[in-house]
Amino acid sequence: MFKNKRLSLAVKRSMLLAGTASMLTTPLAFAQSADEEEAAPIEKIEVTGSRIKRTDLESVSPVTVITAESIELSGDTSVAEVLRNSSINTFGSYRGQSGYGSGASASSEVNLRGLGSGATLVLLDGRRLPGLGYDGGSSSDMSMIPMSIVERIEILRDGASAIYGSDAVAGVINIITKKSFDGVELGYTFEDPGVDGGDSNRYNFAAGLTNDKGSIVFVAEHENTQEVTDAAVVGEDVGYSTYSPVANFYDSDTDSYYYNSDLCEDIDDTVDTGDRCGYYYGNSTWLYGATEKNSIMTKIQYTLADNLEFISRFSATQTTTDSRYAATPVSTSTLTIDADNAMNPYGTDGTVYFRTTSLGNRDATTEKTNFEIVAGLEGYFTLADSDWDWQLYYQRTTSKEEVFNYNLVNDTVVQDLIDSEELDLFNVQGLSTEDWIEYNSDLLEEAEHTGIYQSDQLRDIIDGNISGQVFQNNFMTVSAVFGAEYSNLDFTQMSDPESALGIISGGSGGDDVYATRERQSYYTEWAIELPADVEVSAALRYDGYDLEGDTGEEISTSHFSDTVPKLGVTWRPTDDMLLRVSWGEAFRAPTMSELFSTISYSFESAYDTYYCDTLGNASADTSYCSTTQQHLTYYGGNPDLKPENSTSLTLGVVYDVTDNFSFEVSYYQYDYENKIESIDVDDLIDLDTDGSSSNIERDDDGKIVSITSGYTNYSEVTTSGLDVSADYRLPTSIGEFGASLEFSHVFSYEEEGTEYAGELFYPDNRGNITLDWTDGDKWSVAWRTLFIGANGDTMYSYYDYADDYFNHNITVSYQVNDNIRVTGGISNLTDEMITYDDTYFRGYDDTLYDPLGRTMSFKVQASF
Repeated sequence: MFKNKRLSLAVKRSMLLAGTASMLTTPLAFAQSADEEEAAPIEKIEVTGSRIKRTDLESVSPVTVITAESIELSGDTSVAEVLRNSSINTFGSYRGQSGYGSGASASSEVNLRGLGSGATLVLLDGRRLPGLGYDGGSSSDMSMIPMSIVERIEILRDGASAIYGSDAVAGVINIITKKSFDGVELGYTFEDPGVDGGDSNRYNFAAGLTNDKGSIVFVAEHENTQEVTDAAVVGEDVGYSTYSPVANFYDSDTDSYYYNSDLCEDIDDTVDTGDRCGYYYGNSTWLYGATEKNSIMTKIQYTLADNLEFISRFSATQTTTDSRYAATPVSTSTLTIDADNAMNPYGTDGTVYFRTTSLGNRDATTEKTNFEIVAGLEGYFTLADSDWDWQLYYQRTTSKEEVFNYNLVNDTVVQDLIDSEELDLFNVQGLSTEDWIEYNSDLLEEAEHTGIYQSDQLRDIIDGNISGQVFQNNFMTVSAVFGAEYSNLDFTQMSDPESALGIISGGSGGDDVYATRERQSYYTEWAIELPADVEVSAALRYDGYDLEGDTGEEISTSHFSDTVPKLGVTWRPTDDMLLRVSWGEAFRAPTMSELFSTISYSFESAYDTYYCDTLGNASADTSYCSTTQQHLTYYGGNPDLKPENSTSLTLGVVYDVTDNFSFEVSYYQYDYENKIESIDVDDLIDLDTDGSSSNIERDDDGKIVSITSGYTNYSEVTTSGLDVSADYRLPTSIGEFGASLEFSHVFSYEEEGTEYAGELFYPDNRGNITLDWTDGDKWSVAWRTLFIGANGDTMYSYYDYADDYFNHNITVSYQVNDNIRVTGGISNLTDEMITYDDTYFRGYDDTLYDPLGRTMSFKVQASF
């Protein structure tokens, strides 16, 4: 028989202690005195990374725990921000920006280890969140999770498909919500960024009741955030497009451009570049949209009998985001004007490039609604002198996204207006600037189009498992879990018919999906406790997917299945030290969008090496020969895709040096194969060495007309690195001082033979350090510094090098009385901003760095 390790004081601090930032990224620790160990009751709990309930919070897989109290003192004000600032989010993660279609302008993702947002599984209380419509349900929207429901966030830094199934390739994020609460709590939070706009107001309400029979918790939150314009961040007149409200005429015979220079000098936000009339589109666009979010959650736990509990959760979230992008460039189709057209002052056939600013900016409204209901039974029974736990759950999730894109343009109507000699793009009539704008505006209203995108997901999951002690003698104890899960997902994604036809400029469309997916899963996990405090763990999981979808040409079916293992060993050479190693396989099935989406289009920025370098036009055509030049690109699904596969290895040590000092060091390694990607436009262009690629259509001069890409099992990514975390507590007569550290170093990040670690956008060092103090009664103070290492030596020589980045955050919290607590903070104290190209529109990386500047925040919380 072997004694079980009880919950240590350090663990209790990280999980329960309020009012300190000490455990922001602390390794779970173990130290406990013999007297406390003897007196404390042994309580088995389930921790992220294992389904076997145990008395030790540390298991074979490394887990970072971030408590609500730590978040409050960190300066982070949203779940998305907490995860974006974690060093484990190696190369940053996407934050919704204006200009992205299909609802992406209103979403935030997380990207552990740089392996892609679809490779990170996000759970809410151990259950899968709904996915985003625009990527086929692969990624979760972190911006939809209200902060007021969060009790803690657990990040499993290890591949875990054998435990949780497909998508848990890079790791798992488990957001644990409040489950017991007595009384009423009211809160208000305000944020004021350094840039103009972005002010945020959040109101939260919580009420709960707990008694001997169970508990009920109700949480509601309302938040509104103002928009942030691009000009507020980088100033005006940064970056221009040659799609201007003053039309540019191109004569292919002479390779020359013509335009009305008088109009170009008189129209707002235009610039005469010498060979064309340009337009400062960034003067009118928004970086981040204006958002309003509402959410509610109710959790009920009720004891039906001594060995039977009913547990349920209902949640609903609704988000509306208004975003803005520059007026529509008529660019999806090629507009032409004949030499004999009365509105053609140049006397030769030509191509026309212009932007419909008279119709107004491209405004978009994105509405997202999620409903979820979870109901289940949990119980236990005794069999052969062993206690066995069981659970059976049903989960239904509905998710709907609608996007309305205003002031788009029907290219066919515009071409008809040109051919009918009505549209006067070059002011042949000699009108005043105001009259010319009004004349064309009245005509272009006929071409105005509102694009509509919608996705609907309905998912049902039934799952259950049973766990307990299988065998025990004087040599070993064997515990196991056996479980099964069934899931059905109906997925629809569609855009308006005109956009699907590819005749609408200014938006996206055509990537329609009508598909269903069934999944059957069976899993088991074993833990064998051996002498000398050695534990061997093993897990095995089978996932089988059956999918059916309409590709637009036929009804296609696909089947994917795999059985993946995970093995691990932990050893305690002393009570205060844990050594561990784990190895596992993972797989990720293709999404329904990747398999079944119909042809869609977008405009990708890329440098055309064939036309500019091979044909020698770089110096003569500087406007086109730019890394910001956009190219019409078509995408579509691929029913022949295969699943992605991965193997991962982690090993490390956790050491409680003293009761007040602990640290963890972990090494990780991933080999991610058959990774599904849209073939990169830059790669397609690089391969087109002689201008004959079947994927690229070019005009007679060699310029790109359009590019055809699509999904394929394209790449292999290997990465390895080191995580270090530590926590130190110093109790004194004037309070408790603390310091905590989280640091990650990337040894290698290689994709298709190219090493990216340390290059621009791929920092190989990230870390956070927090210094804090609490008097244990009224005051708590924290200073947190976010660090991102310098990056960008060689690969992108046309961009600036990114220096070391330090983002300082100060937070002070004061308990006014028994009921009221106030918290104030300053984020990005020194107003740090990293740009890689000062002349380029959005020439910074907001997935890594903070573009909003010094931000003031204030929070008041009242409990009764």
